[in-house]
Amino acid sequence: MKKVKILFITLLFPVLAFSQGVEIVPFVGYMFGGSVNFYEGKYKVTDGMNYGASILVPIREIVDLEINYTRLDSEGKFTAFAGFPGFTDKQTVMSTNYFQIGMVKAISKQNPKITPFGSFSLGATWFDFADYQDATLFSITAGLGVKFMFSKHVGIMLRGRFLLPMFFGGVGFYAGTGGSGLSLNSYAAIIQGDFNGGLILKLGN
Repeated sequence: MKKVKILFITLLFPVLAFSQGVEIVPFVGYMFGGSVNFYEGKYKVTDGMNYGASILVPIREIVDLEINYTRLDSEGKFTAFAGFPGFTDKQTVMSTNYFQIGMVKAISKQNPKITPFGSFSLGATWFDFADYQDATLFSITAGLGVKFMFSKHVGIMLRGRFLLPMFFGGVGFYAGTGGSGLSLNSYAAIIQGDFNGGLILKLGN
């Protein structure tokens, strides 16, 4: 995972060096940790403050490429279900880390100082546990927000998101009279979400 972090940071240098109008958005917010049920019990990730940063690179008039990192430092609690005497309740320190690449699309550009937008991204989520084996899952995010620009180079961005790490249930091929292709089944392992606010620092002219 250290190699993933180094690669993620390395990708930012050419973006910042050669793009005009790039926006750097450090942010803080509140994240809902969510929970997941196992046969033996339920694991709950506690809610708490999250933080991170986005790099927004304009690629069209109303579309930006977004590179995002989000982190939540919290605790997780496993509660055993009745009927599983070999399992006991346990609490552990953990962190949740999102590495995402996606798009931010403006919904309206009528007012240059106020821009509502929608966002979608995909990438990986790394669950770093103190007492369990770490887990890295494919994940997607979807959100709505608004940008307020106070000047040409400074503003704030407010956004709410659904955060969905995924387990893949199975991959198979199908064939029939309607054609053939690849069938990919998946389900969300845990449903998370957040609300955050960040300071927009716009580079270039």
